Amino acid sequence: MTQEILDFLDKHPTFLATKGTCGNPRVRPMQFALFKNGRLYFCTAKFKGIYKHIQNFNNVEFSAFDNQATWIRIRGVAKFDEDLSVKEAMFEKYPVVKEIYKTPSNPDFAVFYLEEVSIKIQDFNGRDEVIKG
Repeated sequence: MTQEILDFLDKHPTFLATKGTCGNPRVRPMQFALFKNGRLYFCTAKFKGIYKHIQNFNNVEFSAFDNQATWIRIRGVAKFDEDLSVKEAMFEKYPVVKEIYKTPSNPDFAVFYLEEVSIKIQDFNGRDEVIKG
């Protein structure tokens, strides 16, 4: 994972596409990205549809656009993780997550990372780069 990609995710809105339990695609904004232990993590609540969607079909894709000329797509297999140190790091990076869940051990607080990652960076100037990781 390059610093360019991490900075891009921190600066621009990110959207996650999953396969819904009804079989249709679902796209939603995802604000919270964390790189730790060589993995890209995101978080959600266990009572939300996204949690069920990922449990049923864990192939997902993120997309972010800078509203100018560059966009990134990150595809991978989502895996939930109960590592408390990751949850603590998410709290540290995003105070709003702490406001929502109060404690990293909140049973509704879920973090997930991506395996088999494929990243595509494109822009209107002809950049078309694929990074496997």
